[in-house]
Amino acid sequence: MKIKSFGKKVLFFGILLSLLLPAAVGARAEAAGFQKVKNGTVYIQKNGTRKKGWLRVGRRQYYFNRKGIMQTGWVRLNGKWRYFSRKSGFLVKNKTIGGKKIDKNGVLKGKFVVVIDPGHSGVTAGGVEPLGPGSSSMKSKDTSGTQGRYTGVPEYKTTLTIAKKLKKELTSRGYKVILTRTNHKKPLSCKERAMVANKAKADLLIRLHCNGSESSSAHGAMTICTTKNSPYVPELYQKSYRLSQKVLDSYVKATGARKEYIWETDSMSGNNWSKVPTTLIEMGYMTNPAEDQKMQKTSYQKKMVEGLADGIDAYFTNLKP
Repeated sequence: MKIKSFGKKVLFFGILLSLLLPAAVGARAEAAGFQKVKNGTVYIQKNGTRKKGWLRVGRRQYYFNRKGIMQTGWVRLNGKWRYFSRKSGFLVKNKTIGGKKIDKNGVLKGKFVVVIDPGHSGVTAGGVEPLGPGSSSMKSKDTSGTQGRYTGVPEYKTTLTIAKKLKKELTSRGYKVILTRTNHKKPLSCKERAMVANKAKADLLIRLHCNGSESSSAHGAMTICTTKNSPYVPELYQKSYRLSQKVLDSYVKATGARKEYIWETDSMSGNNWSKVPTTLIEMGYMTNPAEDQKMQKTSYQKKMVEGLADGIDAYFTNLKP
């Protein structure tokens, strides 16, 4: 009976502490000259201006963006990733969040790892392979891809060009980046491409492709991920869908391309074999003369890369442990 009574007391005080803690944080902030507004996400100083940048309240630190909004979750500041409590907003230190170690200064140890897969290759992998782990259904290891109806540039060249530029951009943003291929000479099956990400224990795999259609008027961008009922990786559905969503939204915003949709399907072997969150983006239609030409222009490629990188940033920022 005493043990049960003790357990109830522990539970009671635990609940009480969880209720009082946010209030205590708010009280300390108010004592420092700030007032919560908009559901506690914004702090207003006594002179009416919004708090921006760092705020120390007691031993805890908080960060507010340029709009004065308190940051939570993963945030990259000055090229370094930090994690702020989603519940209270304070900087987390000396802990492991979602398998990622955070040091005593609140900085992520190591880097997020991104694997980029430039679709297809100059030498097509022959034969077939299972659609996914344990599947009896077989699928071609790879195909030759499409090519520009106006420019004549093959898809595999465009995807590698964008992949190399995206690697440079992501590296400058503090990521560790791995390409599944760096030239057009090596044939790779879809399974082998996914295995590169699996072996690297990557945080995500982004597969770059260009679309094709019998109709020359078809245009726009779309992303592809597995379904929630995937027979291969159902546990990755939510993260893969969110990755697909963030990448597509940021890509169309940066490029002005027409937004098509997120296609959820378990017919893509490259997605099925991946053990990390994965999306395949069709960056545009090479069978559309206007889109084909744009994708070969340096100025437009810069927008493509910025959109892809911004989408990856958005995915990590909203990533939940």
